[in-house]
Amino acid sequence: MKKTIRVSAFLLERYNIGEVTVLEKIRVRKALAGDPSLAAALAELKRGDQNFRTRFPRQQFSPSGKKIRYFRPHPVVWGLCAAAMLAVVFFPMFILKTPSGSITDRIKGTSGGEVSAEINVYLRGNYAGEDIILPDRAAIHAGNTVQLVYRVQPESGVEQYGVIFSIDGRSVVTMHYPYNAWQSTRLVSGKQVPLDEAYTLDDAPDYEMFFFVVGDEPLETLSVLDTARKLAPLIEQNPQYALEYGTAAFESCDVQIFTLLKE
Repeated sequence: MKKTIRVSAFLLERYNIGEVTVLEKIRVRKALAGDPSLAAALAELKRGDQNFRTRFPRQQFSPSGKKIRYFRPHPVVWGLCAAAMLAVVFFPMFILKTPSGSITDRIKGTSGGEVSAEINVYLRGNYAGEDIILPDRAAIHAGNTVQLVYRVQPESGVEQYGVIFSIDGRSVVTMHYPYNAWQSTRLVSGKQVPLDEAYTLDDAPDYEMFFFVVGDEPLETLSVLDTARKLAPLIEQNPQYALEYGTAAFESCDVQIFTLLKE
């Protein structure tokens, strides 16, 4: 009996936009050759992309005319991320302390370049009881527990406010910060701040995207979450446009996204 090659929706999305390794490309092509329904799904993705570009020219996502940047990692970057993970496993000197200890500072953003706000994700206690910092788009499994850590650069006396939520492959929205809808959204500036509670991933497929929405004015948490629920089905259909969707929805804020791929 011929073995069926499983291709997740997220892998098919990455194949569609050319963000796969050589081995992944071979795997998807083999699956497409033997699965008409998968080939039809790919054709639908291509039609959806074309319709999206026709209906929403890139300029529409930036009313101010400012160019929106979207980070699409080259396959080489995927290889570097994998190499970095191996370094963490086999060389103890690269294992970082838990968020309650010293955390190496680094500023990065999905939107590219240096930013004033960032969100980092740590895999809890997998190796020698230590937490391991994950690269963006790292592959993990259901049941893994992660710790979210944010950092905001101080802005000459200006308070910063933020909401952190996630959207998974089933379009479920989960609020991570603040801890309830009535709590202040004010952020602590100038240092790494771990959230009070770690987060255990369920069996939702394909991805878990963590959104960090930051503004100079207090944010209404319920309004942010309502917008997030409207974004979720759009992102499920076109995950590669997550940053564009988020930036357009929260146009007066800085939006950072950290993605975990589900295996």
